[in-house]
Amino acid sequence: MGAVIWDVALVVGVTIIFMAILVAFARRILGVYIGIGRLFVAGILGVAAEVGFESQVVWGKQDYTPALLPLQIGIVFFVAIAFLVLAELLVPAGSLPRPDQWIPAITARFERGRRYAEISRIAIKNGLVPFRPNTEPTAAGSAERAKQARALRGALESAGGAFVKLGQLLSTRADLLPAEFLDELALLQQRVPPAPWPDVRALLEAELKGPLESVFSSFDTTPIAAASIGQVHKATLRSGDDVAVKVQRPGIIPVVERDLDITLRLAARLERTTAWGRDLGILGLARSFAGSLRDELDYRIEATNMTAMALTQARHPKSERVRIPTHYADLCTRKVLVLELIDGHTLSDARALGEHSPAELNDQAKRLLLSTLTQIIDDGVFHADLHPGNIILGADGSIVLLDFGSVGRLDSQLRSQIGAVLLAFYRGDAATFTDALLGFVDLPDEIDETALRRQIGVFVATKLGPGASIDVTVFAEMVRMLAENQIEVPAELATAFRAVGTLEGTLRHLSPSFDLLTEASSYASDRVARELTPKAIATTLNSELLALMPIIRRLPARIDRLTGSLAEGRLSLNIRLFADARDRVLIRGLVNTLAVTVLAAAFGVIAAMLLISDGGPQVTPTLTLFQIFGYLLVVLSGLLTLRVLFDVFRIARRN
Repeated sequence: MGAVIWDVALVVGVTIIFMAILVAFARRILGVYIGIGRLFVAGILGVAAEVGFESQVVWGKQDYTPALLPLQIGIVFFVAIAFLVLAELLVPAGSLPRPDQWIPAITARFERGRRYAEISRIAIKNGLVPFRPNTEPTAAGSAERAKQARALRGALESAGGAFVKLGQLLSTRADLLPAEFLDELALLQQRVPPAPWPDVRALLEAELKGPLESVFSSFDTTPIAAASIGQVHKATLRSGDDVAVKVQRPGIIPVVERDLDITLRLAARLERTTAWGRDLGILGLARSFAGSLRDELDYRIEATNMTAMALTQARHPKSERVRIPTHYADLCTRKVLVLELIDGHTLSDARALGEHSPAELNDQAKRLLLSTLTQIIDDGVFHADLHPGNIILGADGSIVLLDFGSVGRLDSQLRSQIGAVLLAFYRGDAATFTDALLGFVDLPDEIDETALRRQIGVFVATKLGPGASIDVTVFAEMVRMLAENQIEVPAELATAFRAVGTLEGTLRHLSPSFDLLTEASSYASDRVARELTPKAIATTLNSELLALMPIIRRLPARIDRLTGSLAEGRLSLNIRLFADARDRVLIRGLVNTLAVTVLAAAFGVIAAMLLISDGGPQVTPTLTLFQIFGYLLVVLSGLLTLRVLFDVFRIARRN
């Protein structure tokens, strides 16, 4: 019995040592972390291959010799590494869930498949499959695009959930879609019934950690607004304050995550398989949408945005200030947002405009424009989705903003850059606008900058010249012009442009006679004039000097060293090739791959020469020492070849 236990312990110990060596060797030869599950399977296969080799070469045919030991070890490692490379090719690491995640993964796959089938039926029913974009600038082409746009809107409304939100996002992307699609997607409506009150009550009490009666003296169970993500109820706090309670629909997070997963998968497939998907950058758009929608699912982010905007608005003069609703931070959670109840109607409601004179509406439009520009240029915190449904015109004529799930944020440098672009644009200063815009973006090496500057100058002169009227398409055309020149527009600049573009439509809805270009030009000229006052110049100089002081303090010592080196004839100029770290990584990777490839080929050639040689001492009846060396070099050549293939597969997948 003791001998059996000893043998078992010996086998276990040898196995553990072998697996540890295999782990270190495999991770070293492949240069990446490999899961223990794959390594265990690789070790089993390697040992099985070695046992098969022994059964064919040694057992019953010749006496065992230690000279075969390196070959046996080589077979184990070669088969193990070959399995790992093949597994990486067929099933990349991380693509399969862990065993404890199998049941949730199977459930999610089933739900995703069911949703795929539902979406496919909706797409076929609405005539979206097959989809062939039509770009012909003719009446027939426009009619075809309008037909496709109606089909897309119907499909998105039928699919509901995150797909309606996606359509609403696309309706603001005039830089990506034709006007027919923008007009149709702007009509998207979320026709969803309110969630059952018992489920809503349970969620509220779970989030507020107590019965509703302990927080509210009254609560209207019928929502005043309901959408696919949440709904809003009127209520009165125990303190007597009337509030609006925004509550997330129970169980909506798994539904949204499922739809987002499908959206990302479809976007990746379309970008991979269609030319129009690649041209639109549809995967990047889907990822941006997914990030925005996930932020909207956390009402704490919205509460933080409200606090930030309230603080910045308090610093503005009344003529440029809009109202931000007060929220009750101690009652706001991830799924519940409690804020003051605003008396008034949104601009999308005809009653809001009918209660005020045209002059009052024009004044409020001016206030809203000045406030938005100040938010972007001075505050760095701005409401990025100012459509009529997100703005209330109060009974007292005040402008109140709603829905702070989409708020842009800019640091001081970005504010300065974007401010220079917008102010030059509104002033119609083509040269300054071109300088500011090109200083903000990265120009491709092959671009003709002179021709681009001329193109931008013509654009500004055409769109902002005498008799011109600005609208949302101006910003879309500008972004499209840059895209045609292979210039990637920074996300922050695109967000600011979309915010101003969306605001333009809202201002025209609020006051059809409002002259946006004149007001914006006046604002831009006033800001430039204010920056040229003695006080503003002194403040700017003081800020610049403070920033330059560290450099100025170091300058004398550097000049002294420079002149000393020049006088002594020791002044030299060093130029570093491959100064960019990305270039060094690329060259290093190519050299390493080339070196390993050459070694693998050399070892393979030497192995072939040794295997066909009859020279060398006879180790076994069928093998000479040179042939054993040849087999070892075959294994080594194979391992190096597998390393090269592994790197090729990994680079291809990353690209």
